[in-house]
Amino acid sequence: MYKPSYGYFIILIFLALGVTACSLSDINTYNNEKTATAKAKQESTGYYPEKRTDKAKNVVSTDPKPLQEEDFEISYRSHKIDKITDIKELIHKLGYGEGYDSSNRGFISGNGAYRRWNLSYPNYVDPEIRFVVLSKIELEGEELVDGESYLVAVSLESPKFKTKRGLKIGDTLGKVLQLYGKPSIVTNGSLLYSKNGLHLRILWDTKKENVYNVTVDYNMEKSIKQQRSADYVEEDAQPDPNLEPYTIQEGQSFITSLNGWGKVRFVSTLKDEGTNDLIQAKFFLEVNNDKYVEKKILYEFPEFYGNNGRMIDRIKAVSFKDLNQDGRTDIVIIADYITGVNAHGIETHPVAGIYFQKKDNTYTTLSELDKNINQTGHNRTLQNIIQYVSKQRINVQ
Repeated sequence: MYKPSYGYFIILIFLALGVTACSLSDINTYNNEKTATAKAKQESTGYYPEKRTDKAKNVVSTDPKPLQEEDFEISYRSHKIDKITDIKELIHKLGYGEGYDSSNRGFISGNGAYRRWNLSYPNYVDPEIRFVVLSKIELEGEELVDGESYLVAVSLESPKFKTKRGLKIGDTLGKVLQLYGKPSIVTNGSLLYSKNGLHLRILWDTKKENVYNVTVDYNMEKSIKQQRSADYVEEDAQPDPNLEPYTIQEGQSFITSLNGWGKVRFVSTLKDEGTNDLIQAKFFLEVNNDKYVEKKILYEFPEFYGNNGRMIDRIKAVSFKDLNQDGRTDIVIIADYITGVNAHGIETHPVAGIYFQKKDNTYTTLSELDKNINQTGHNRTLQNIIQYVSKQRINVQ
């Protein structure tokens, strides 16, 4: 098992800042019959006001041409940048950028075998563009140097540069949709477009409603696999669920006492958007200990009702309460799922699910009850759910 790598977290931080884009697998073109957005819209039709449902259905008014591989090319100083760009040739022509050495040679993350770093032009203080690179570390005499290197991703940091279709920093979300149409994946603050293993991630400011970063991912999956494979292993370490492939939602993870378990940590997670799968929720019980110990993960909860083909945007609320008066602690969860995207951002609706504790202290779900809670609209607040369930006769063995 792998010891958690600080480098991986740094990669995610750079992603949030617009330096890189994380995508680990090829995504098929957006399909109305198979995507979470379409499913969510179909399922929500009977549950919510018609006005909101119609808005979600009409997320894109234009029908741009399908993406081609050339749409992922970037031009910088008359140089075409694509997935086969030769990094050494690029450096030979453009140099390293002002401030390279003082910025720790562009270091992002690394281990004993690989170094992830960035080339920033014209400088590292106020860059116009960043190239994320993965290099194999080699020994030249007594000095460690960059060996075989390749382009991982390129990040546009200035409105001076446009994508192949003309998108630039500062453009509106409406223009994004006009140029590219429906995205492969939508999250709160980003859109992802994909074609043949190439990925275009567009980040927008949810308050100003404009684009603040455009990143093209060429070889992110390959780079993460290579870098992670070189991380050293500690036999008694257990993988934390935020690494493969879940990210802990700290605001909805709690230390609590549960029947039969004692004092534990209830952990809410979402599947990392970098996996390019549906972002769905998963819940765990962990040993109440900050250190990595054997069997840190004590229990994995059953599938959350709110997943069910939907793209989860966030875990909204968690409550620990004996709902059916059997002396055991049940768990109520509310999440928001994405129904679509328009020129102002994403459309979301709440979805709730309940875990009932059984006599053996494990947990189960009652799918019909969960379905009724959501169909009748008793899913908006914890109080709504608790009041609704208190009127039901529930017996869990």
